[in-house]
Amino acid sequence: MTLLMRRTQARPNSYDPETRSFTVIAATEAPVDRGDHIEVLDLDAFFAAGLPESLPLQTDHSQSVRDTVGRMNNFRIETIDGRRALVADAVLSGRADNDALAANLKDGAQTGFSVGYTVSRWQKSKDGQTGKPMRRAVAGRFVEGSLVINPADANAFVRMDTMETETQTGNENAGLDDATLRTIARSAGIADATIDTVLSRGGDNEARMRGLLESLGTAPLVRSAGNHNEDTLDNPQVLCRAAIDAFDAINRGQAPTGAASAVFAEGEAAFARRILRNAGQNIAGLSDAMVLRNAAATADYAIIAGGTFNLSMRREYEAALSPIATLFGETTVETFNKETSGLVDWTTLAIGDKLENGHYKASYVDESGETIFVSTIGGVTSVSRELSINAGSRLGDMGSKYGRRLAADLADRQVAFLEQSDGAGPKMADGKAVFHASRGNIGVFEDPADTGDALQDINLLLEKSRQVLAFRSSMSRRKGKGDVIIGVYPTHWLVPPEYEADAVRMVLATAPTNMAEVNPLAGKLVVVSEPRLSNAKRSWLVAEPAKMDGATRVLLRGNEAPFTDSRQNFDTDAIDFKIRQDFGLGWLEWRSWTRLDHTEAVG
Repeated sequence: MTLLMRRTQARPNSYDPETRSFTVIAATEAPVDRGDHIEVLDLDAFFAAGLPESLPLQTDHSQSVRDTVGRMNNFRIETIDGRRALVADAVLSGRADNDALAANLKDGAQTGFSVGYTVSRWQKSKDGQTGKPMRRAVAGRFVEGSLVINPADANAFVRMDTMETETQTGNENAGLDDATLRTIARSAGIADATIDTVLSRGGDNEARMRGLLESLGTAPLVRSAGNHNEDTLDNPQVLCRAAIDAFDAINRGQAPTGAASAVFAEGEAAFARRILRNAGQNIAGLSDAMVLRNAAATADYAIIAGGTFNLSMRREYEAALSPIATLFGETTVETFNKETSGLVDWTTLAIGDKLENGHYKASYVDESGETIFVSTIGGVTSVSRELSINAGSRLGDMGSKYGRRLAADLADRQVAFLEQSDGAGPKMADGKAVFHASRGNIGVFEDPADTGDALQDINLLLEKSRQVLAFRSSMSRRKGKGDVIIGVYPTHWLVPPEYEADAVRMVLATAPTNMAEVNPLAGKLVVVSEPRLSNAKRSWLVAEPAKMDGATRVLLRGNEAPFTDSRQNFDTDAIDFKIRQDFGLGWLEWRSWTRLDHTEAVG
């Protein structure tokens, strides 16, 4: 990483010969011309990330311990001559060869000082006066301070005893024209409209500078596209997206990548300070704990929290979908109004030989349909203001729990829809229930219990398999209104958990010693065990939803997935999370399902 240096002028009079201590103006926010660009040091941003407790005092930015001549400590930010300045106390060590430096400081011969720092993030814009690119250092750390002979920043120095920390009166600002004042004000984050207002009042430089400084306490930071790189974390939208990705990666036990990897590179407190700066809040002097608490109350954090919640909720929702969900198709509707889902019965189409009179056989398309609609289900939960920035895992955990709860609720609804009216199912457009004796889709399955005799039980198992195979075959012979066989076989067997073991055994291949022991049902059905089924003596054969319509989930087009939203609660300062699903259930075709009522065989 490149070590950058900001040189400042040192002035002697704060040097104490007895303690060898002195005060240094280590750096200011004055623009520094680096040749191809203008550089500005954002001291408030560095302060927000945490100033160092101490740094080595070097000579000429040497990286050798041999050139360490003392220490710097008590770093703070002060306003000096109208500029924000980094101030520190320094002390020379007692090494013998420091006597020459001590003499130079005492006599005023040593006047140059420079601070070394590294930058991890720049904010790019353009200098309004020179037109050069401007690079504002908004994240990084100070590395060392050095006594030098050729300073670049004339606004920082070893402090004189008589210096004040507020704006001085006199001629020091006499040479500041409007363009210079505007450049300084912009670098401090003052909006152009505020600068125009202050400068239009006129007055001397002192009055104008005071007006600009006073506006810092009230004016929000400029948040325009021209003041940050659209692809960096300086863009609040990029920051929110990256923070959501970072939290989500952490929740999945993975390391964040891309922009997300930089979100917490400087720690959670630095991330919180960035959120507060984006919100235009003053963070000077705030402790890490206060910064974390305040950030959790911002609109941006509510967005980040909501996005984190949403990702974990959807992931868990999809993973927790009940087994019965695989047997329901999906149908979308445009509105919340009741709609008729048209079902075209292709069996009424006529195909035949050309007649002697030159005409083909005429036919019609039967367009019946079932009424379907959606309604909204959902809920709201709150997280208190005490939820801090480092609670991303808690947000993810809460999202997972809500996803699991939503999946469970939808599964409960689907099972209840199937089992309504004592297993008859919902009524269809013809006024009859889905499972009705007149439809021929209810089968009685004789289910003898095991005898304890291994050979006899194998024979019973094969007999039960043949029964199921017969029901399976009869489904494939079902005809549409055109008296044409549809020819779709069931692919799944929906069973209660009490019957899962027997069902699995019935669809497994056997190791036959003769043709009579071959299991005819082997590999022809997938067993689906649904723990919510209430009747242990009832099961269903179901055709693949992709091949034939049947039971269906009804979703609102464009809103098929669950939706979550978040907001800051004005009354309680809590973050409210809302989860919503536009959802309905319908039954489009009865021929794709068969209900099996299990009875014990007699004799």
